[in-house]
Amino acid sequence: MHNKVKASKLGRVVIASVALLAIFSSQTNAHSSTSKPQRPNFLIIVADDLGYSDIGSFGSEIRTPNLDRLARSGVRLTNFHTYAACSPTRAALMTGASPHNAGYGTMAGDWTPETEDKRGYEAILTKRVATVAEILSRSGYRTMLSGKWDMGGVRDPDYRPAARGFQQHFALIQGAGSHFDNKGVFPDIPTVNYVENGKDVTPPADFFSSRTFADKMIGFLNQENRSEPFFAMVNFTAPHWPLQAPDEDIARQRGRYAKGYEAIHAARLAKQRQMGLIDTSQIAAPFDQNWPSWKALPPDLRQLEERRMEIYAAMVSDLDRQVGRIVSALRVNKQLDNTIIIFMSDNGADGGNPLDFGGAEWYRWAEKERDLRLSQMGRPNSYVWYGPQWAHVSNTPFRLGKGFATEGGTRVPFIVAGPGIKNGNAVNGAFTKVLDVMPTVLDYAGVPIPKGQFDGRPIERLEGTSLKPLFTNPSLPTLHAADAFFGWELWARRAGRQGDWKIVWQNPPWGPKERWALYNIAKDPAEQNDLSQSHPEIAQALIKRWNEWAKEQGVVPIPFFPSDWSNVLTHFDWRPPESSREGQQKIGRE
Repeated sequence: MHNKVKASKLGRVVIASVALLAIFSSQTNAHSSTSKPQRPNFLIIVADDLGYSDIGSFGSEIRTPNLDRLARSGVRLTNFHTYAACSPTRAALMTGASPHNAGYGTMAGDWTPETEDKRGYEAILTKRVATVAEILSRSGYRTMLSGKWDMGGVRDPDYRPAARGFQQHFALIQGAGSHFDNKGVFPDIPTVNYVENGKDVTPPADFFSSRTFADKMIGFLNQENRSEPFFAMVNFTAPHWPLQAPDEDIARQRGRYAKGYEAIHAARLAKQRQMGLIDTSQIAAPFDQNWPSWKALPPDLRQLEERRMEIYAAMVSDLDRQVGRIVSALRVNKQLDNTIIIFMSDNGADGGNPLDFGGAEWYRWAEKERDLRLSQMGRPNSYVWYGPQWAHVSNTPFRLGKGFATEGGTRVPFIVAGPGIKNGNAVNGAFTKVLDVMPTVLDYAGVPIPKGQFDGRPIERLEGTSLKPLFTNPSLPTLHAADAFFGWELWARRAGRQGDWKIVWQNPPWGPKERWALYNIAKDPAEQNDLSQSHPEIAQALIKRWNEWAKEQGVVPIPFFPSDWSNVLTHFDWRPPESSREGQQKIGRE
């Protein structure tokens, strides 16, 4: 009995010692894990042709509660710039290299005799650059993409997502398509290609672009392998035309736009000033006189314009709902607290339309292959766009939109939230650009920037700067050096910026004939006061610097480009088939 008691006491001592050792060990392990923070996840969300003021936290009347919640929990950049069209921006976003160095000095199908077969104008994401997915996948990250690709690969799989570092993906290879099926948007592209994890697929029977892209990304995120951090991109094709949305989403917008362009523009501008996004002293760009005012429109065209904007708003509202679903999946999976989320648009809102591209040929095709009636607008097989005046509203308070080197074409909404980001509805107005995103991701991931070579091949240098200083201290007034120069060029339209000064060259009627315009962009972001005559020395210095930049980038001079965004009145000439045919014969005119 005595021996049993001694043994029992000894057992309790051993058990207690083991327990203390376990507690000490767990505390030590906990201390070790906190001393070496887990690498963050990244979720980058890109909208397609979304304007600067199209979400609530940037001034919109459109309900976007999920994006607004992200804005309240993080930082909004109000002076963030892309390029004037989707492919150049996406190339820069994924590689940190300028579009000309990445292969997107132009877009597919837009070659001229001067640019065809020239370096930098391949219109594919060349192997001269490494994508952020390639770099991170070799550093232990899971890499995922859902949505628009538009980086090449229609015929050559070497330029599809699987070959550029995305281990899991569901991707639209082309730049645009129907939102309800795999129909194309032009006569020469009757259908578009979807690929899932390296295999060609047909979209599901219940396909709707934004919802399906969210579904696929949620599926990737829900997979069990969560020991590795992830890098994910969701590239929505909304709200790119053809404008289409579920009936119930369109119904929620009924009557909201009956007051017309000017009233919605004024309301957005007032909200932006109230929110402190723009200074109260700054004027907004007025509506361009090349296009008619709401008051000048006949009743049938007002009805048509109202319906168009209702569908556009429905697409934006649905996009926001899908963002909310993805964020909820991260929360359920306990991944949200360690995920940096970035939301942005790829360029300004698009005032162009397929008539600008295809004229009468497009109309003959669309009349046969699509249902163009007003009663069917926004539904499957319809084909809708919303035109230059609503695009001007979307780009409030800036001038022009997609396709132009103006602020309206290149300044977009940008939101970031997550670990290592200043919390508290912060706003920063420092000049930033899409080239800065990739270095930022690598900075937070603790992955060095490749220098000159990657995976055994030479690559172009990254041209951006990490945004981390602004994300951690949004009160910083600047990120880039005061003498740093930044250039744009696409379709012969061009711009250059250094400090507060910006030069812009636009073809008439959008700019002075054969002359650069000069703006103090800090005082005049609406680009209304051309100072090239009063400050010729500044203009000449910037023009000289732009020419040096263009030579460094391999920009091929184009004397004239018949831009798809230059046909002033095609939008207002067109009517649905059951409407008056007056003006239809003008379609496709010179």
